[in-house]
Amino acid sequence: MNNRPDYRFHVFIRGIILIGFTMLMFKLITTGNITNFIAPRMMPFIYFAVVTFLILGVVQIWRSGSKNDEEVVCNCGFEHSEKNSPLQSLVIYSFFVFPIITGFMFPEVVLDSSIASKRGFKSGLVQQQQEPAEESDRLTDQDLADLYLSDPEEYMKQLEERVEGNASGNTDSDQPQSDVPLEHPEGFEIEAPPEGYYEKLEAEMLQSDKITLTEEQYIQMTNIIDKFPEKFAGKEMELIGFVYREPDFESNQFVVARFGLSCCVADASVYGTLAAMPDGEALEEDQWVRVSGVLEQTTYNDWNLPYLQINSIEKIEQPSEPYVYENY
Repeated sequence: MNNRPDYRFHVFIRGIILIGFTMLMFKLITTGNITNFIAPRMMPFIYFAVVTFLILGVVQIWRSGSKNDEEVVCNCGFEHSEKNSPLQSLVIYSFFVFPIITGFMFPEVVLDSSIASKRGFKSGLVQQQQEPAEESDRLTDQDLADLYLSDPEEYMKQLEERVEGNASGNTDSDQPQSDVPLEHPEGFEIEAPPEGYYEKLEAEMLQSDKITLTEEQYIQMTNIIDKFPEKFAGKEMELIGFVYREPDFESNQFVVARFGLSCCVADASVYGTLAAMPDGEALEEDQWVRVSGVLEQTTYNDWNLPYLQINSIEKIEQPSEPYVYENY
């Protein structure tokens, strides 16, 4: 093989890239910033990837320096030298090197209201509550989830038809506006809760004098309150989140929101509670706050939503864990 040294160089570069990804993942794990990108339940896969990348990287570097040609190539009878030009190889390797360099050079950025404005805040259970009984002949959110996984092209076609129907002013009972998903298409629930989980949690919330949305049950408690706002009207509630506004909100209205992750930031959805207070417009978007108030009901875009009339508010720093997760 005439180009054996050239092939050894490519093997060495591939080993360095694998070690680079190993170091990047190790840095994110040790700093705790890995949860800015993935949900904690995905951590076993990250640990497996770190070990695998490290082993493969070391093996590649060792192979590149071996004096035994049989350890570099497999003697399969085929030519292993690279056919690409140096420029082509540089471009290809840059696709792998660039994320490693940026991962070390730039700080991790948490999703904020600029992303929330593209996703809308989560009120999926309210939609289910307000759909007519004859909804069985239409696609439900779970149907869409299954369709997205099995046939993404058909999913997008169905979604476009539903969005166009609402954009054309179709508000008939057979095609309500709330039928349009407000979350990222990948943000469907992928883990079923234990039997009776929501019923038990709802009973505990109704018995409490004051509801405090904890990070561990933020999504679940928000879903329950969204589904039964009339049951929780008059209850005191306390929660932490960042300030987010929709363009059509009144000046003193905002959502106290958190991003919820199923697997990673790509499927992040916005969960929150609509709130209002005097001089609410003075709060800047993305400001993290701890609020306490009384739950009421309101109508927003023909949806019956829970509404927090704020009694007290405290500006706080962004929590060390800004995202919430649906764990059971």
